[in-house]
Amino acid sequence: MKIWMTLVLLSPLVACGASSPAPNHAVASKVVAPDVSFASYHTFSFGLAEPPRAGYEVTPRSLEVQSRLRVLVKAALEDRGLTETTDNADLVIKLATGSGSGYQLRPSPQGSGLVPPERVPGPVPAVGFIGIDIYARASGNQIWKGSGFAEIDPMTIDDALLRRGVDHMLAGFGSPPTESVAQAP
Repeated sequence: MKIWMTLVLLSPLVACGASSPAPNHAVASKVVAPDVSFASYHTFSFGLAEPPRAGYEVTPRSLEVQSRLRVLVKAALEDRGLTETTDNADLVIKLATGSGSGYQLRPSPQGSGLVPPERVPGPVPAVGFIGIDIYARASGNQIWKGSGFAEIDPMTIDDALLRRGVDHMLAGFGSPPTESVAQAP
């Protein structure tokens, strides 16, 4: 099966308070199975968590991130007209979270955004990973994969950053329902 990929660079993050430094960069990407008709999907459920990408590990903080990520993904899918169910859902959503410290995120001409730390002066910050994998339950085929990476403060969870990551990873997934406006006779 052929797949296509879209990389989306998120804008640099701005710190909420003057006392804390701004995180550097965030990167989100998605891979979509071609020729998938999202109109045939109406329900979703959450499956077991996926392991984070190689080089990242699950920590007690990443488990809290996964809990918050689940709420954001649920809201995003419901905004697109899907309903959560525990009974034979059309789609199975699997989330992954983790953190690591082997890379710094920097814009690069190749679009990867990941630069080994020895090429960038200064301390190596923690890098958080979030992933959203979506499977068609009937076939078991993966139809959507989103990944997000951001330099993070390992002691706090940035809910606004998570929300932006979900928005970028799920951009183009289905479409929000249109509201029909009744015309007066």
